[in-house]
Order: sequence, then structure tokens, then C-alpha cells
Amino acid sequence: MNYIAETSFGASIGPEALSQLRAAGTRKRFKPGDLLFMEGEPDGNVLLVESGIVNVFVTAEQGKELILGIYGKGELLCEMSALGREPKSASGRARRGGCVTEIRGDAFRAFVGRTPAAMTHVLSIVQLRLRRADQARLSYLSDDVSVRVGRTLLDWGAKYGDKHADGSIKIHNFTRKELAQSVAASEKTVDDVLTSVSNAGLLKTGRQLFHLVDPGRLSSWILEKSRR
Repeated sequence: MNYIAETSFGASIGPEALSQLRAAGTRKRFKPGDLLFMEGEPDGNVLLVESGIVNVFVTAEQGKELILGIYGKGELLCEMSALGREPKSASGRARRGGCVTEIRGDAFRAFVGRTPAAMTHVLSIVQLRLRRADQARLSYLSDDVSVRVGRTLLDWGAKYGDKHADGSIKIHNFTRKELAQSVAASEKTVDDVLTSVSNAGLLKTGRQLFHLVDPGRLSSWILEKSRR
């Protein structure tokens, strides 16, 4: 199963439409740990991430959090709730400080109504995220934790990693707890997988650091594991 990349909404609609959307909203800054929206809240504002990183998650039994996605600059949040006028299906917490442009739901609906290209991109984002959610559910049923960990690390590396001349990628300021929350597994199980990947010479770890020594070989390792 291939990871489906998401092109940010801001990069897709063009500078003129993006300026119009920003003009319809208000800039708001946030700090690491700030809760930006909550699961179950009534439909309301849409957020355009201008800087920083936001974890989107749901809360399971006993308060355990499962990370659905990690979003950064140019990406939209809460657009499905605003368009469908339905309660929010997840919560969002800042993992890195930054700012968002906050657009009222009615203003966002008016914007996409008069900007067909924006509506097209919103629908593409919704479709893509639904496909990724389906992939994740299938992965939970058919893949072991090692495959899910490997794919998540490659995803993080592609979106947020520092790429080096030797082909390696360093992912800074991401934690093992977040990795466990992203693959729906215990931290102990994830630690065991990380040890196995490290012993294979594919990964080095440190404090809030995942160093993908050879992403190509890691992809091959994942493929081999998924075929077993």
C-alpha cells in the first residue's frame, strides 16, 4: 500500500485566491500545547495553517489519543465540519507554535461558492483524507505494527524531515509517544520495532530524533514485512 501525499490547499489554489481567503479571516497565534478545536464542537470556523504544526486526533476509551494526521503550513483544518454544518469529528492541538488564519464557517462557504477552483481543491482534500483513513483502517487490520511504524516514519520524513546529501533524513522534535499514537500501538511495542529497525542499520534514534539512515532501504524493508 502506497502512502498518498497531500498537496496543501494553500499551494493548490494560487496566490490570488489565497489572498482573498486570508482577507476573509483573522490571524491568530498559538503556542505548543494549545487546543485549537475539540471533537464534538458544533460546526464553526475553518483554520488555514500559516506556520507551526498541528496534531489532529480523536480520543478513545480511557482517554487514549489516536493521532489521525499532522498538519502544517498551507493546510486546511475543520473544512468538512464547516461545509457539512456538522460537529467536528476530531480535535486539534498545536505541537509547534505558529499561527492560523481563522475563517468563519459562513465566510468560508461563501468563498468556495464563488471560487470554483477552491471548491475543487477542497473536495480533493476531503476525498484524499477519506482514502487515507480507509488505508489506515485496512493497515490496522492487515499489517503488523512494524509496517505501520515504517510508513509513518517515511511520511514524517517526507513532510517534516531535514534531507541530507547522503540521502538520509533527520526528523527532529517528534516523540515516540506521538509515533505510538499514530500507529495505534503501545509505546513498548513501538520501542521494540524501533530497536529492530535500528539493528537492521536503517534507523538511528535520539531524544526527539528519528534519523532515517537509508529511506530507500527502509521502503524495501517495509515491503518485505508487508508480504509476510
